[in-house]
Amino acid sequence: MEETLAKYEGKLSYECVQDMKFLDLCVMETVRKYPGLPILNRECTEDYQIPNSKMVIKKGTGIIISLFGIHRDPEYFPDPLRYDPERFLEENMNYNPVAYMPFGEGPRHCIAQRMGKLNAKVALAQIITNFDIKIREKPSEIEIDNYGVPLVAKGGINVSLSKKIK
Repeated sequence: MEETLAKYEGKLSYECVQDMKFLDLCVMETVRKYPGLPILNRECTEDYQIPNSKMVIKKGTGIIISLFGIHRDPEYFPDPLRYDPERFLEENMNYNPVAYMPFGEGPRHCIAQRMGKLNAKVALAQIITNFDIKIREKPSEIEIDNYGVPLVAKGGINVSLSKKIK
């Protein structure tokens, strides 16, 4: 990140943030593991016979798709609990890209996807540039609390920030 900032004379411009490729990979991996909304809700548009079953989902039936489940399924993402931003590098792509849907998919995907990612990257770049970050206790996996639809870390995430001295 420091190299990229230096390239842009320390100015955090749109171009500078777009050039922070590893930060982009980190955002992608974070929303894979912890999607802001862990489900997609859709409506069946035509009767659908479930393969190898007599069950039919009728047109108009509400469908809930678990992004949390799909994004953590080893069939789609090898070693899904491991935080691995480099899985999204073109040369490492060992996951099923059709299963990656943190902002939804199709005509009802999030229209603010680009803006949301840009805002997250700017905020992260500001934090990383201006603060020292310390993880006080590193859990093997963040435990999710059951407060409703959005994902919330049980007990929070135990980190501290201290202003960098320049």
